[in-house]
Amino acid sequence: MKKLMTILLLLTSILYASSDAAMDAINAGNYKKAFSILDTKAKHGNINATYNLSLMYYNGYGVDQNISKAAQLLEVAAKAGHKKAVQNVGRIYMQAMDFDKAALWLEQNAKEGDIGAYYLLSEIYVEQEKFKKAKQWAKKAIEAGSQEASILWKEYNLQNY
Repeated sequence: MKKLMTILLLLTSILYASSDAAMDAINAGNYKKAFSILDTKAKHGNINATYNLSLMYYNGYGVDQNISKAAQLLEVAAKAGHKKAVQNVGRIYMQAMDFDKAALWLEQNAKEGDIGAYYLLSEIYVEQEKFKKAKQWAKKAIEAGSQEASILWKEYNLQNY
């Protein structure tokens, strides 16, 4: 299921990049060809291609899995303003347990109203036992309709902070 979701995310992202040749290669299961197309586009400054290439490195599609290279490419795309890249950089830092760096990245998206960033920030602050901040972000996420934030709110009794 996780692999299917990852493939769907990759397909959606490639559609966003509007690269017909890369999409055709993905649909045909030819990840190496898709990788090659995206790599060329990324080297020419295409930020969507850079983001999609990072996903291929992260998941090992068409190339050996390389989380470090994925993170590097995500940061390039994030610094260029790619919103999904910003959120994914935050997620990678969360996985690495570097919550301060994760929060810095995610706060960029949160300032622009990203519900996912609200929730992830509430998770970070729960992990750091900064419950007042967790409450602030969870409340915003709940108000925006986040089910996950509602669960977090109840699980950690955030109303008490």
